[in-house]
Amino acid sequence: MALVSKPNLYIWLRWTVFAVLMGGIVWAYVAAADTQRASQYLLNQLEARHLALTQETRADLTPDFTQSFSKPLKKLVPHRMDGVVQPLWPWLAAWMHGSDDLPGLLRATAWFRLGLTLGFLVLLGVTCARNFTLPAAILVTTVSGFYSFLPTVGQFTGAALFHVFFLLTWLACIFALQRNSLWIYGLIGVFGALAYLSEDRVLPLLLVFVFVSTLRALWGWILAHWAKGEGTTLWVRSNHVFGLILLGAGFFFIAGPRLAEAQQRFGNGLFSYVDQVRWLDNEAAAYFWIKEHPDAASLKGISSLERPSYQGYLQTHSCEALAARLLDGLGKIRAHFAPGDRVLATMLLLTLAGIIVAWIAAPKAGHAAQRLHSETAPTLLFVVLAAMIYIGITGWDWAVMDTHPLLLALIPPLILSLIWSCESLLRRTQKRGLDRKVLIGYKTALWFAVAYHGLGWMEYLHRVSSP
Repeated sequence: MALVSKPNLYIWLRWTVFAVLMGGIVWAYVAAADTQRASQYLLNQLEARHLALTQETRADLTPDFTQSFSKPLKKLVPHRMDGVVQPLWPWLAAWMHGSDDLPGLLRATAWFRLGLTLGFLVLLGVTCARNFTLPAAILVTTVSGFYSFLPTVGQFTGAALFHVFFLLTWLACIFALQRNSLWIYGLIGVFGALAYLSEDRVLPLLLVFVFVSTLRALWGWILAHWAKGEGTTLWVRSNHVFGLILLGAGFFFIAGPRLAEAQQRFGNGLFSYVDQVRWLDNEAAAYFWIKEHPDAASLKGISSLERPSYQGYLQTHSCEALAARLLDGLGKIRAHFAPGDRVLATMLLLTLAGIIVAWIAAPKAGHAAQRLHSETAPTLLFVVLAAMIYIGITGWDWAVMDTHPLLLALIPPLILSLIWSCESLLRRTQKRGLDRKVLIGYKTALWFAVAYHGLGWMEYLHRVSSP
């Protein structure tokens, strides 16, 4: 009798191959991070603002309780912001290195970002390997790591934290649209708040989720009152309102100190210079406007007509100029986003091809496990709306600010969403007797994509390491 059965042997072989490939990814990631590490002393303007806020935050970490107890205690939580920089990264950097040794601070925080992104990447890879086919898991890990997380390692900003929490918020939103347990709403609020404290770019994602989930709740109400039933679903309509309350409670509990600081300093709890300067024409005008309006007093000194706004922009620019700016930004995104763009386009084509094959070649579904997930429509609407809104914002803002971090943060959620849809579709059509050749073709296409990007990064590492 064989000691190891064939299924167990396959599982051991699969995980062994995964471990070897993940080991190669980790080695290449660390090597690439070393080549892309920024200079210890040359900081750009955004990094300099983070450093200045880190030095200010350091005083909050040595509280003086002789005069008051509550006030120093409140200052211990991340709250300091300047309208451009959010408080979480300066707060963590101040905890990690308490002295004025700049090289030591930059080294310590660089190792922290490397460990954070690499650890998260390994967890992402293992999770995907447990739920997806092997090439799909490796492709998600490779694309997310090298095109999204890696560029943040050398930046003394909150970009690395934002990438992690933005992806977690995105995934929590998708889970909540498929099965809206109350605790998932709470997770969305917590992860969304942590992403907001890293970079103030997560609010559109939360608004899209609230919009789509509310549409789903209204549709469920209509079906309950005007149709025979909602069918097979794990989405509980009665959880939605209380879930949104939990979402808001989690968000404001964590982000509340930052909102209070912004209210005190700028007169608006959600204040961000990004929302102001995006209605200017170029980066120089944006930096000048920020410099001229550093506090609430200077902001109150300008009238609503002089403040940059959508209405003011439309009054001074034609619709043709507005469209030209947006198209120019989208064109620059595509040029900058070329490698990831090809991967996402490939996965989108595979998804569409899978839908067509499932529609034509696979036998008709006989029960719920063979059909598409009952919440496919709201999930698809969420992904499409969120992607379109963020790509549009990034394209518009390209003229006045660096939208590179936001652009890179979109890569892991989009590639993971597309892979997830492909895997789910194939799994359900397999239960309907789909031809095995389709699955082999799908895996082959994924392995080609993995090899293409793996060889590309190996060539890059060889080029930069050569004397």
